[in-house]
Amino acid sequence: MNEPGAVGATVHAADQVFAGRSRRLTILSRMAKTTKDERAALEAIDEAADAVSRAKKLRRSLPKKQGRKLDDAIDEARDAADVTKKRIRRAPRDVARTAERAARRLERAVAKVVAAVEHKERLRADARAAAEAAEAAERAAALRAEEAKAARKAARRAEKDAARAERAAELASDALTVQLAARPVEPDAEAEGALAAMTVAQLRAKARSEGRSGYSRLAKAALIDLLS
Repeated sequence: MNEPGAVGATVHAADQVFAGRSRRLTILSRMAKTTKDERAALEAIDEAADAVSRAKKLRRSLPKKQGRKLDDAIDEARDAADVTKKRIRRAPRDVARTAERAARRLERAVAKVVAAVEHKERLRADARAAAEAAEAAERAAALRAEEAKAARKAARRAEKDAARAERAAELASDALTVQLAARPVEPDAEAEGALAAMTVAQLRAKARSEGRSGYSRLAKAALIDLLS
């Protein structure tokens, strides 16, 4: 934006242009007979004055650095629009060419500045979009890292739980083995019944076939105990 002093000077200069246009209308009204070249000069002056007015209005909305780039072209167009009746009478074609040239130069300067400002805004918008995309990517990467960390932690916890479960199963198996080993072996009732049905001679023969010793003098009950 323009500085306060520059804005005041701009407004004052614009007022001068409008005042100059008012004077030119007065001049035209007093010039009862105007030639084609004089009318062309007055139209060119009006065009330059309009260009100055539009440029000054635009300048107030521009950044200071860009706005200052219009100052020379604005001054040139303002000077080209501020001419006297005598000058118009004497050299209308020169007045028209000067005003047209100044107006065109000002229009080109305005277009150039506007294009530069728009380009800069596009670059800023692209930079903001890139920064936002980078931040989003960083947030996504951080989230994935947290998820991976949580997954690794859960895996370690599962491994520990599995190890504890396996150890508990081993301890239970060992305890069952000890318990079974400590339980007394009960005699097989069916086997004892078969032995009881045998004779003493059969029992001794069975003891002999099994490689037992000291059975020859045992009674039937003792033989059954020996073989069971």
